[in-house]
Amino acid sequence: MVLKAEFKTEFSGVGNASGGKVDGVGTINGGLYKDLDINGVCTVEGDLKAESIKINGVCTCNGNVEAERFDCDGVLTVNGNLRAGTADIDGVVTVNGSKIEADRIDCDGLLSVEGEISADVIDADGKLNADEIVGDRIRIKSYWKRGLVALLFTIGEKNSMKFSTIDLIEGTTVELRGVRAKSVNGHDVTIGKNCKIDRVDASGELTIAPSSIVGETVNG
Repeated sequence: MVLKAEFKTEFSGVGNASGGKVDGVGTINGGLYKDLDINGVCTVEGDLKAESIKINGVCTCNGNVEAERFDCDGVLTVNGNLRAGTADIDGVVTVNGSKIEADRIDCDGLLSVEGEISADVIDADGKLNADEIVGDRIRIKSYWKRGLVALLFTIGEKNSMKFSTIDLIEGTTVELRGVRAKSVNGHDVTIGKNCKIDRVDASGELTIAPSSIVGETVNG
């Protein structure tokens, strides 16, 4: 269902550095890196490409971010779009562009975009906020552990912090828990506990938990 993007890039002899690490507070230029490890507080000016990006600190990128391997245990704000081969998110990622695209997304943290999340496989035990999520296999079981990172992200959100909010979800296999959505479309769809969905359209198997509220269903 989802078009796979090519994230492979030749890095030899091109770009700003073969690798980089930020442990304190600093600003770096965008460009092409091999491996980038951010443990401190960092601002990236311009588009950023790397084979591997790992964020344990706090980072703001004023441009697009692209990586073969993306790992965020800290807090990242992208003032652009995010593309990755694999994305592993245990922290907080906010994308202020229109799209997050990957082959696979694993999210135990918080991922938010005012646009589309697109991946072949989306496996989330955290919280996702987006206008649209498109994938082949989509599993969202909203849960958020308490802590400082959660507090930073959820100030002003009140009780909405425990639900994922998505206007449209489209996938071949869709499994949801703790999700608020306007429309869910798929072949095999499982609506688990504590969901509120306006409309569900499943061409294959459809299961709805008694504790969830679904306005309209189309099955078959």
